[in-house]
Amino acid sequence: MTKTPDTYYAQVEESLAPIALALREAVQLAGPALTEKLAWGFPCYVGKERVFSIAAQTSWVNLQLWYGAALAHRFDRIEGTGKSLRHVKVHALSEVDDELAEIIRAAIALDASDPQRVA
Repeated sequence: MTKTPDTYYAQVEESLAPIALALREAVQLAGPALTEKLAWGFPCYVGKERVFSIAAQTSWVNLQLWYGAALAHRFDRIEGTGKSLRHVKVHALSEVDDELAEIIRAAIALDASDPQRVA
């Protein structure tokens, strides 16, 4: 079977699938021009450069922000210590909310205005 974002989402643990799909929808709604592809085994969303990945973990889903370090000072929900890559842990469907939509929009705007190539 060819691996695609659709096959990734189809294989996400049943309890986490609604969260992963809600994140996918939120990213696609905010960034309809982003390209969705599979990279490193996870759905990745690309504008001028990589912007997001969605990665199901054991008991939550990470919205990985490739420009997360540049946004972390604005949003307390952004975690991690990477040079560029940070993440938001989403444990429940209710956490795909207005604040997360604002984080998504900010990441897309940063990619549009100051794309950063992430190795």
